[in-house]
Amino acid sequence: EVAATGHGLEVTGRQFQKAGLEVAMFERDGDARLEIMRRPGEEYHAAGAFVVDSLSGSIDLDAFNIQIDEEEWRLVRPAHVEWDRSALSAESIEVARLGEDPMSLVAEGKVSREGGSDFRLGVSGLRIEKMLHLAQLEELDAAGQIDLDLSVRGSMESPRIDGVFRVDRPQFGSMELTRANGDVTYRARELRFDLDGLAGEREALRATGTLPVDLALVKSDERIVDSPMRIEVVADSLDAAIALSYLGTLEGVVGTVSGGVSIGGVPSAPAPEGRVTLSDGGWSIEAIGVRHSEVNGTITLQEDRTANVALSAEGNGRSDVTGTILLAPFSDPDLNLQFDFDRFLAVSRPDVEGLVSGRFNVTGQYSRPLAEGELTVDEGTIFVDELQRAADIVDLSDPFLFETGLAVDTTTLISQPLFAGLRNPFFDNLRVDVDLSVPRNSWLRSIDSDVEMSGDLLVRYDRRAGDFVLIGELEAVRGSHRVLGRTFELDGGSVLFLGRPGLNPDLNIEASSRIRRQNEPPLNVNALVEGTLVQPAVTLSTGEMGIAEEDLVSYLVFGQPSGANSQVGELGRRGVVSSAVQGTVTFVGGVLTNQFGSAVFGDFLDYFSVQQSGGQSFGREYFAQTQVEVGKYIGDDLFTVVVLRPTDNSAQDQNAVAGVRVEWALTDDYNVEGFLEDRFLRSGSLSLGSTAGLIENDRIWGVIFSREWGYGQKRNSTEQN
Repeated sequence: EVAATGHGLEVTGRQFQKAGLEVAMFERDGDARLEIMRRPGEEYHAAGAFVVDSLSGSIDLDAFNIQIDEEEWRLVRPAHVEWDRSALSAESIEVARLGEDPMSLVAEGKVSREGGSDFRLGVSGLRIEKMLHLAQLEELDAAGQIDLDLSVRGSMESPRIDGVFRVDRPQFGSMELTRANGDVTYRARELRFDLDGLAGEREALRATGTLPVDLALVKSDERIVDSPMRIEVVADSLDAAIALSYLGTLEGVVGTVSGGVSIGGVPSAPAPEGRVTLSDGGWSIEAIGVRHSEVNGTITLQEDRTANVALSAEGNGRSDVTGTILLAPFSDPDLNLQFDFDRFLAVSRPDVEGLVSGRFNVTGQYSRPLAEGELTVDEGTIFVDELQRAADIVDLSDPFLFETGLAVDTTTLISQPLFAGLRNPFFDNLRVDVDLSVPRNSWLRSIDSDVEMSGDLLVRYDRRAGDFVLIGELEAVRGSHRVLGRTFELDGGSVLFLGRPGLNPDLNIEASSRIRRQNEPPLNVNALVEGTLVQPAVTLSTGEMGIAEEDLVSYLVFGQPSGANSQVGELGRRGVVSSAVQGTVTFVGGVLTNQFGSAVFGDFLDYFSVQQSGGQSFGREYFAQTQVEVGKYIGDDLFTVVVLRPTDNSAQDQNAVAGVRVEWALTDDYNVEGFLEDRFLRSGSLSLGSTAGLIENDRIWGVIFSREWGYGQKRNSTEQN
């Protein structure tokens, strides 16, 4: 008698928490009992008698059952199995699952080494996913309910196998059909099959052919035989979600696939031939936040193992893919594809979005592709606050960003290129070397900033090395930056990409704001935004002598120097209260109005800014000097700006529309600006128009012609890091 118990067992790669075996044996026969637990709630039991000798034996199985949570499979009646050196036979093996979802498996007959085999296997209602669970092969991600009738005749070395099957709701990965019917026949190391796949009641897929395989019921070194094969696959309006199921990066796939493909050659070097058409396709790619739609095209397979590709997508701009794929080797084809874009939505994530035009080529092996070319950003936006959240640092609306010595931890900033969420051999080993032109209408936006950028970048990316860098400089063309709710109009600057990993360039942006003072000329306050995109630092300055930084802060918040807020007496106390209320309105009102405007008008305006007067008075007069500036691109090179005073009622001659500007980019270097605006609009003296009778606030018009010169070493786009 033997009793053994084991814990944490692993058998042929399969793991079990616990197993117990009891054996009582006298000479060559005995009784045995086996209990196995894979996990709590999943247990296997078997009990019976056995007889063994050196060349033969038998088992009388009295009990066999499997318990998985609430489901149970058990042996219907005692079964008998015996073997000798020439044959294996089974009698009355029947396993069933009862209840609302019944299943039955019956095995009976003999398989002989010398011939005369007559074995039958019948299966009804077997869940494929349950069988994969029992075999601990859940990673295959297959499901469906199968009915099977299989017979084996002939000998073990050369069996004759015939089978008929039906699978309801077959599923493999994201591929799913309504039903699949078929039959198989095996003779002399050749498997013939005939399969029909139905979508509803319509035959959407049909596959027939022969495969050279060795299904001998004895040990074989090679099951796949390198002999000629022939497979025919015909699709008739097959759901594209089924045809593209192997691309795990695509979600919400729609459209249909039709065509026919023949596969000849040998298993080690298949030779496909045929044509496949995709109609009205569409899919979403969550990693880049876009949905491609109106995708149509063909893939033509040639006998020389090349595939000619011609695909186009017209939703959200246009993209075309043309070229060839050499299917040699079949498991790692050689790519030679060209991608053309025309205002195509390339990315639309919370942190970045953009339309691109241009062309790049994808070459190399599927397992190590290289993308090279030139692209132009037609419209683009980098949302700094979302990048900041990804980096887990302080919010950019912090009103004390300008303080000297502000430290922000950016060690958690991780390189997150556009393909970070895409996982398959292609994207896992992708390399990118693309020249990126950013001519106009690309913005850096945050709760504090709206900055338009222009310039050229070199994009380099090696997924295997984890290296994503941008190299180049973008000029700050126009825009605004807010400090403590006060809007600073952009004077110039740059966004410099130095080639460090990730999307975190250096900033050097200059902006200014005019603060109206009582009984004094307006104060021009300059703001210099430096640091990096996720760790900016703002420095305040002015051209006037003797004004400390704390006074500049006080001017921004209260419209007066800090010393004026500490005056004593009743008048002083009233001034402090008034200044405090005004400061709160300046900060809160400035932030809220700009955020509200961006949220409401952001979908159809490219630029929105609200500028307050910063005067001493509070109330209707305070808001009377509020100025709203809106801008919109008309085409690629024409930008229009309208300046409004929506709440002004201070004087009859004050214009509600303060000015209109039209900027036209003739080339990359030459620009023309035409304007019609109030005489004092650009002076910062917002209240001069209210001095009725003293100064006429006439409209003036003008034209500015400008050319830009740049100095520096010319970048070689072919130079490697």
